[in-house]
Amino acid sequence: MHHLPILLVPGYQDSGPDHWQTHWHAAHPDWQRVHDQDWETPDLAQWCQVLCRHLAQSPVPLHLVAHSFGCLTSLQAAAQLPHKIASLFLVAPPDPLHFAIPDEALSTPPCPTSLLLSDNDPWLAADRAAQLAGRWRLTPQHLGSQGHVNADSGHGHWPEGLARLAAHLRGL
Repeated sequence: MHHLPILLVPGYQDSGPDHWQTHWHAAHPDWQRVHDQDWETPDLAQWCQVLCRHLAQSPVPLHLVAHSFGCLTSLQAAAQLPHKIASLFLVAPPDPLHFAIPDEALSTPPCPTSLLLSDNDPWLAADRAAQLAGRWRLTPQHLGSQGHVNADSGHGHWPEGLARLAAHLRGL
């Protein structure tokens, strides 16, 4: 994992200081992270524009590791710049309808993708998760009842997630 070009794509409020993405970045300083975002205003077009700038600047395709609204942003960017994305690792995407994003706005990813879902995520009901996974033609990895898989749900360093990421990258 150390030699692979990884870009962390945080969600709302930059995923916060106790979030697993922040811990992973501290442990892997060679990984990149989207940093120049309006973290208080989840706006798909604006967030995607910033992510696409990061992708366009990379000389190689990147593996995106996204959480929450960062997942929706990553799906949108994958549709716009598929040649710049090596894979997607999507953890706990929210229901796009919470942000008035129609399902049709997000399409099947054009690259290898892992979709990790919690059965009791307050941002994505289980029936909608199944519907979206089907729409995106992805087989979800169910994590059990893990909340929104963030610091508030007790996922600080989240070693299980890091192991799942390693398995995702090995499977490419």
